[in-house]
Amino acid sequence: MAKNMMNTAKSIGIGMLTGATAIAVSSAVMKKNQHKNMKHLKKSAGKAVHTVNDMLSGVENMLK
Repeated sequence: MAKNMMNTAKSIGIGMLTGATAIAVSSAVMKKNQHKNMKHLKKSAGKAVHTVNDMLSGVENMLK
């Protein structure tokens, strides 16, 4: 049961990360200053990855 719950939590986290990345990429393409936006995009994507990782670690700790 705990393994099934962890797989569900991972799937939700991956879905959230994928959606956030798609939104960030599409907004970066729409803006004029591409170089500055790409730096910001990389920084934002890194923060999103760390946030999802922290969230999944918290869920994993709750299930233990």
